Amino acid sequence: MKKLLLILPLIILFFLGCEEDPTIDEIFTGTWKVSNMGLYANDDCSGALDYTEFGMMQSYGFTMTFVFHDDGTIDMTMAGMGETDTESGVWTATEDELCIDGDCIDYTLSDGDKTLEFEDLIEASCEDENYVEYDLDQMECEDSGYYWSDPACIAMTLTKQ
Repeated sequence: MKKLLLILPLIILFFLGCEEDPTIDEIFTGTWKVSNMGLYANDDCSGALDYTEFGMMQSYGFTMTFVFHDDGTIDMTMAGMGETDTESGVWTATEDELCIDGDCIDYTLSDGDKTLEFEDLIEASCEDENYVEYDLDQMECEDSGYYWSDPACIAMTLTKQ
């Protein structure tokens, strides 16, 4: 009986100490802030990374935040210089792929699932001054007085808050 009284607390502690690993949805759910962002020298995600634009954005107080809700929705907010812009969408994740509004990217989690890193290819685009996109090639875009953006590849690091 004495042995049972000595062993019983150990058994209880063993079962209380066994926590299940969080699901990928539980890991993503919460607020993530962009903590670093760089632009690759080449649009195929190769070459040196340039962090100049992100540094300038930070010096002017710009922040970017992603809030992953457990209902599968996401709020993406950019704030700075007294302005705030929030876009909403839907998200899903697997062990190696994150999808936001159907656009999927591979990612890496580190630092106890508190750091999220990914690369994203941004396609060339043609926009007017109100950010309305047009399906035009570069010459047609510029001839129409719109703004052409070349393709680019960014590397982004988010930190869970």
